[in-house]
Amino acid sequence: MLSILGQQLATSPTHPRREFLRVGALGSLGLGLPEMLALQNGAKAAGPTTTFGRAKRCILMHLWGAAPHQDTFDLKPDAPVEVRGPFLPIPTNVPGVEIGDHLPLLSRHAEKFTIVRSVNHREGDHQAAFHDMMTGNRYQWLDKRNAAKPTDNPNIGAVLAHLRPRKNGLPEYVQLPSLLQTNSGKIVPGQNAGFLGKSFDPFLVKAVDNYKPAHDPGFTDFNPPAFRNPGGSLSNIRIDRRRKLLASVEEGFDKAERGKRLVGFDDYYQQAFSLVASNKARQAFNLAAEPPEVRSRYGFTPFGQSCLLARRLIEVGVPLVNIYWRNGRRRTDIGWDNHINNFANLKNWQLPPTDMAVAALFDELGQRGLLEDTLVVLMGEFGRTPGISAEGGRQHWPFCYSVVMAGAGISGGQVFGASDSKAGYPARDAVSPFDIGASIFHLLGVDVTRVFHDFLGRPHRVCKGTPITELVGT
Repeated sequence: MLSILGQQLATSPTHPRREFLRVGALGSLGLGLPEMLALQNGAKAAGPTTTFGRAKRCILMHLWGAAPHQDTFDLKPDAPVEVRGPFLPIPTNVPGVEIGDHLPLLSRHAEKFTIVRSVNHREGDHQAAFHDMMTGNRYQWLDKRNAAKPTDNPNIGAVLAHLRPRKNGLPEYVQLPSLLQTNSGKIVPGQNAGFLGKSFDPFLVKAVDNYKPAHDPGFTDFNPPAFRNPGGSLSNIRIDRRRKLLASVEEGFDKAERGKRLVGFDDYYQQAFSLVASNKARQAFNLAAEPPEVRSRYGFTPFGQSCLLARRLIEVGVPLVNIYWRNGRRRTDIGWDNHINNFANLKNWQLPPTDMAVAALFDELGQRGLLEDTLVVLMGEFGRTPGISAEGGRQHWPFCYSVVMAGAGISGGQVFGASDSKAGYPARDAVSPFDIGASIFHLLGVDVTRVFHDFLGRPHRVCKGTPITELVGT
């Protein structure tokens, strides 16, 4: 069952839910349901279409700490005040679709994205739930430390790099703006290649420290040190010297004694040499090449400049960019784990830079014609409790939350699924993190039933979930 402009519409095999998702957008063009069905029949006569592999590039944005869905994309104005809080819904540029009042810029781009309001699971631990969202597979609890391990499932970008390596002088996938770590310093699982090996780890841009305040107002560290050269390129002589130096070190090893882990580092170093020698990569990472007004539109925050750099990277051919909201200090770009002072944190430190950056990204992708084949996802590891604590916070709540998806065949201006009256549990069309992951893989052209093997030869399916056909098609 789908909700369009407040009305519930039944579906059928002839007219599945995905077709009804389009009604809202067509309505803004003066087309009602009869006209839509006529267009549908005409499209069927012209031949079937598919969204499999529609996404040629992908930007995954993860709000580490978990944003409260009740205060952002699934507000409940009729719920008791102790549930709804002080924030109010505002209309978007799509009739019938509302979001939080502290996302005014995003409200002007609702025709570009769909809100999935029925994501749910049972994992209340940040690290494990992050792993599940970023890999499409369940975290394996081997010990209580829940830090990144070589046996973890690989990040979505690592799977893409493994199955479809490009080797075009650009990173296979990039991670911004830092290595994501917990308050105690544990590396969060799900960022790296896990059992696929080091050679499929992301190209990590350490633009800011994971936890320390960002002191550089220009964020020049988004341009990695190896690419900073006044002459515009690294000379072939210097590159050759570095390669020969590595080769001389390796001469001390008997090739028969080289283990798989060391061979993985060989591949990693070769990728590094290719990147350093690539003028295209050097130019893409140079944020200073952007006009000041463009950088200002995204916001001079780690998240804002990460979104801008992501646009530059996918534009030159990097297939996937992961952006993680870092675990920043309070009164800066604080992480989203609002156990206390939820509404002040949202209003002052979290929502304004998110609204600015994501709206600018949608705007530029649309203007440049990139949204047609670029998948953009905004998500967190879980939601927050329907109730508000005495300290003004919301606690962990994996049982229902929202994910925003756009581009690459995703119908914009829609809402998929629904939560109950308190945004506590899905009321219909419940989906899991694994289904979200499977939908991402589907749009990227990766068969989720495909099997690959870890370093011990054990088989692993790409993803445990099932693509949400009502959302992404077939």
